[in-house]
Amino acid sequence: MNTKLKHYVGTKHILAMPMTKGEAYQKGICRFQFNDDQEREAFVQSDDYKTPGYKVVYQDGYESWSPADVFEAAYKVAETALDRVNIEDEELRDRTDKLGQFIFNKNDGADYQSLPLGTRAMLLAQFHAMCSYSVLLSLRQSCMEGGVDCHPCGLSFEQILPLLKEGFAVRRAGWNGKDLMVFKQVPARISAEVIPNMQSLPNEAKRLVLAHGDHIDYVSQCLIFNPAFGEANSWAPSISDIFANDWELVLE
Repeated sequence: MNTKLKHYVGTKHILAMPMTKGEAYQKGICRFQFNDDQEREAFVQSDDYKTPGYKVVYQDGYESWSPADVFEAAYKVAETALDRVNIEDEELRDRTDKLGQFIFNKNDGADYQSLPLGTRAMLLAQFHAMCSYSVLLSLRQSCMEGGVDCHPCGLSFEQILPLLKEGFAVRRAGWNGKDLMVFKQVPARISAEVIPNMQSLPNEAKRLVLAHGDHIDYVSQCLIFNPAFGEANSWAPSISDIFANDWELVLE
C-alpha cells in the first residue's frame, strides 16, 4: 500500500447559507457534548457562540456547519450565470498568470528554456490560448453585468475564426470600406443538370467541366461582401488581417 501523501483537488456542488455557530447548534447541525447546564450556558454566552459561518447542505442531503473563513476559502457563490462566469474567469486568470510566470519570469525564464523545443512551443500556445479565452470571458462578463446582448469586438483573428467557420459574418473595424463583411460559402455539389444554367461560369468553363466530370464541388471558400454595391469577391486574409486585433461580429 502506498502511504505517500499526494496533492488532490476536489470540486463539490453544495447549497449554503450564512449561519452562526450558535444558530447551527440550536438547529442541531452542530452537536457538542457538555458536562452540565452551566457549561452549556457558558458556551451560549461566549464569543464562540457568535462565530460567523455557513450551514452547508451536500448533494446527498447531509447538513453540516463550517466557519466563515474556512468556507469562503473553499467556495464561491454560483447562484447565477454571471456568478459562474466570474468564478471561471478568476480561476482562468490565476492559472494563466502562473503559466506566464513560469514561461517569462521564473529564474529569468531559464527553467522554461531548458525544456525541449516541442514542449516550449506547446506551453506558449497554451498560454496564448488561455489569454484569448480570458478576453472572451471578460467580454461576456461586461455584457452580462450591463444587461446587454454581447457584441464580440476588438478580437484577434484566431478569436473570430471559429465564428467565421460556424457561418457568422465578420469584419474588421479598421477596414476602409463601410459595412464590408466576410462570410464563408456553404460547401455544395453542383450537379451536371445545374451546371449549364449557372450564370457564374462562362460557357467554355461549363464545357470543360462537363467534359471531365459530372459535377463541381464548392469547398473552403470565403467571400467579402460590399452591401453598398451588392458585390461579392473571393477573400483570403492578408498578413495585416491575421495579426489585427479589431475583428468584430456583424450584427446588422
